[in-house]
Amino acid sequence: MPLLSRGGFDEFMATASGPAADEYGLTGAQPFTVLREITRELQPVPLAFAAATEERGVVVTDLRLAMGSRVMLRRVADADAPLHVLCWSWDLSGDGIQVNPLPGADLAHWTLPLRGNERRLEKAPLELVPPRRVVGCQAVRVILWQSGRGADPATVTGEIREALRHSKLASVLTTLGSGAPTTMTAVGVREAAGELGRDIAPVLRALCSDYVDFFEGFHPATDGAVRTDHISGFQSELSLRT
Repeated sequence: MPLLSRGGFDEFMATASGPAADEYGLTGAQPFTVLREITRELQPVPLAFAAATEERGVVVTDLRLAMGSRVMLRRVADADAPLHVLCWSWDLSGDGIQVNPLPGADLAHWTLPLRGNERRLEKAPLELVPPRRVVGCQAVRVILWQSGRGADPATVTGEIREALRHSKLASVLTTLGSGAPTTMTAVGVREAAGELGRDIAPVLRALCSDYVDFFEGFHPATDGAVRTDHISGFQSELSLRT
């Protein structure tokens, strides 16, 4: 369960087609929660996911952890123990799961140094997800981790990338690019996304002495003005621009 969260998978927008859509007058884009309930007895119902016409990314403009977070990260107050940021993201385009930081990235941008009585992202803004034309929704997950076992960021990120590549979610997302999705396809994505922690937790436990499942956000595919969001939680704050 992420410490901070915003939105949910069920908020993404799609347009139904076929006899079921005609019978219930489902014209235009509807939230997945509406489509799922209305068409429960009429599966499968073809869907066209909403797609943004403008490229949008996800950027962190501020991230802070207070010292009370030591109940989650035992070495959060140890200036000699780097606190690293790891992120993965995906949408409903069929492009798969993207993991950051990418190889060759400046890792100084992906750490939270200790400054006074808090850990804070100094090299903000940090681009979690590069600009793209989002299909359906943009899902983002952020992990904060420390390692007293000698694991370097490249190794941890590489192992997470490999685990995600073999996850059930990756397999389901691949099918989105090879055929007409239906409401049942979306249900499969939702269920696989919910099981993702089970695929990733063993890797984090093996390589990281401490980690926090920090944030999960779902950002619907929309155009228009850039959005800003500030989320506060237990001993933590996060500001985003999407």
